[in-house]
Amino acid sequence: MFKRKPKIANVPSYSKLAAIYDHVMRHVDYGHWTDYIETLFQRHHVVPPLVLDLACGTGSLALELRRRAYGVTGADGCEEMVIKAREKAQKLGYEITFHHRNLLDLTGLGRYDGVLCLYDSINYLMSLQDVGRAIDQVHTVVAPGGIFIFDVCTETNSLRYFRDMTDRDKGDGFSYERRSYYDNGIQYNKFKIEFSDIGEVVQETHQQRIYPLAEITEILENSAFEVEAAYDGFGINPPTEQSDRVHFVLRA
Repeated sequence: MFKRKPKIANVPSYSKLAAIYDHVMRHVDYGHWTDYIETLFQRHHVVPPLVLDLACGTGSLALELRRRAYGVTGADGCEEMVIKAREKAQKLGYEITFHHRNLLDLTGLGRYDGVLCLYDSINYLMSLQDVGRAIDQVHTVVAPGGIFIFDVCTETNSLRYFRDMTDRDKGDGFSYERRSYYDNGIQYNKFKIEFSDIGEVVQETHQQRIYPLAEITEILENSAFEVEAAYDGFGINPPTEQSDRVHFVLRA
């Protein structure tokens, strides 16, 4: 007899990937990214006692900030990612509050001297209108005089790394295939994940809109923030459309 293949279920982005996200993203050097954020804090003359990490995922950057003695709160729009972040913090004995909030609704989070939104999370907003709404929401959680640091990835990044790429990997009790491609201003990452221990196969489709820097800059200049700087990648030079990633620093 042939063994029946499990039915593939389409599920919301990150809802199942959350379980293996840290494995998939194990190449990311969160310590290096935190070093850079601290450099920007110093460059822009702010030492925030409390930091809000928006779109925090499974909390890896928030945990690194906590290791460096910052007070940290996290928020993410995917409840499954928030649950993983809480589990990781509890395991390390860190008292970090993680909220289930997306970038278009940040009510009830309080105000912070430093707010972050990293790893091209802004690119998951699929219209310029939503980018503008999110920036307005963030302004409500940055204390007067505080700063907001976020990054976006560029079309150069998508064409260089995600034009047409397929990779496969496996870990304890799971395997996955990811197909990435770039089409008409949108970067796609399609995951097929098989959980062998429970006989479940799911598919997630992630989309990021890649905006010209001029469009992002126009929204920021029309916002309630003051645009203090934009940086190429993890450096201090001005960005261009050839930059892989751009970090913006805004002042409330």
